[in-house]
Amino acid sequence: MITPKHRDIVDPDAAETITQGMLPMLGRLPEVIDLFSGAGGFSLGFQAAGCNIRAAVDLDPVAGQTFRQNFTTLQPRHPPQVFAGPEHDLEHLGIEEIAGKRPPEIVIGGPPCQAFSRLGRGKLDSLNEAGFVGDPRNQLFRKFLEAIECWHPQAVVMENVPGMLSVGGVNYAEEVVWELAELGYRVGYAVLNSVWYGVPQYRERLFFIGVRKDLKKAPLAPSITHGPHVIEGYRQPYREKMPTLNFGGIWELNEGQLAVSIVSRPQPVVTVSQALGDLAVLTDHLAGVPFPRGDFRQPHGYRGEPHSAYANLMRGWPGLSASAPPADHVARRTPRDYETFRRMKHGDRYPEAVKIARQRFDEEVGRLRLRGLAPLPGSESWNDLEARFVPPYDKDEFLDKWRKLFPDLPSWTIPAHLAKDSYSHIHPDSDQARMISVREAARLQSFPDAFPFHGNMGDCFRQIGNAVPPLLAWAIAAALLESLGYPARHALVAV
Repeated sequence: MITPKHRDIVDPDAAETITQGMLPMLGRLPEVIDLFSGAGGFSLGFQAAGCNIRAAVDLDPVAGQTFRQNFTTLQPRHPPQVFAGPEHDLEHLGIEEIAGKRPPEIVIGGPPCQAFSRLGRGKLDSLNEAGFVGDPRNQLFRKFLEAIECWHPQAVVMENVPGMLSVGGVNYAEEVVWELAELGYRVGYAVLNSVWYGVPQYRERLFFIGVRKDLKKAPLAPSITHGPHVIEGYRQPYREKMPTLNFGGIWELNEGQLAVSIVSRPQPVVTVSQALGDLAVLTDHLAGVPFPRGDFRQPHGYRGEPHSAYANLMRGWPGLSASAPPADHVARRTPRDYETFRRMKHGDRYPEAVKIARQRFDEEVGRLRLRGLAPLPGSESWNDLEARFVPPYDKDEFLDKWRKLFPDLPSWTIPAHLAKDSYSHIHPDSDQARMISVREAARLQSFPDAFPFHGNMGDCFRQIGNAVPPLLAWAIAAALLESLGYPARHALVAV
């Protein structure tokens, strides 16, 4: 599995003692700098596990506002310094300026992943001749490595998409592993699914975990606490090159991979209904109430007491307990589609939605014919009537553009594309006949209710979809802090 020449990459037999002088400082929390921080999902998990977030850097100024507000609440005595906006990204900031006089103990971050995703690569190849190779985002992870080389923290955690494992025949994950090893780290990677850690969402991401060699500690992936299983149809193309999970307890390791163990009695996965069931029922759109003008944030009372441990955690996250119902529980208005949403079965996708919409159109034509008012097929009036029922996208090219959630299963991945439309996540309650709200998307990502997002609705959805789920981040942080000898702050596993 791991040959002697690879001991600097993954070393399960590393000594358990820490080099003299490297013990955690008593009374001081390990400090974290978050690069490519977004709204702060990664940092939120690390902060809850027992870290102090010292600084965050991101290109998006709106995400920076979200980060600053929430972490000022969480760390009022030592709020993090937030560098956000085009003038404050890693291309313009000096590495020393971010850290100040003392290097951090831990550096985390998720360099933008769109260029490594299969969809991103296809779009880039279609837009320009340079395609994937010419996209500067592919080199952003090198800025992350430059910061590691400068600060030389005790530990490093980097997140990206599994597509990084194979890009044009190149395994960029192996490149990152070897470069971190050259910088003085024992490092490995693992593809982790957020559903394994109590997040009500199937979301697979690639994580690199490295520990400085002089600490004589091996990097560890967090043990699976929920499931594990993956629903039919969720399998991803890259999985053909990935090992299968051995229910005896660990992965069959490839070069550079971390073992992922399973607790002896894993909890059931958290479902959509467990995650969302206590939020208010939204039906005002069905009565024709327009989308709120100006700020869409209007409080909606809870449906009742939380009926799951997960909902209870979302209302009572340490340091962010909800003192009032969420004010961003609002969904987009799409009157054409409400009845289609209502008729769709759980799991139905775009082809089924189009079939239902065309059935509705045929029903309307039949009603008009009985009254002698039906337009002529192919006329402008016919086309206008059809557009009132049938969405315009090619059903063969947009299989997952529409999809209705299962109430008794976790959600599929919450993407940043929700910033443009939310059809990929249609609420499972047919009586509500709508897409998910901003707060529901946040719940499915494990953001607590008292974590507000800045910007317009699209900004909010984008920040949520781009984030590392806080509960998954907590699991990674808790395992890392334990291995480094730091005390844990909170146990957040939702059961």
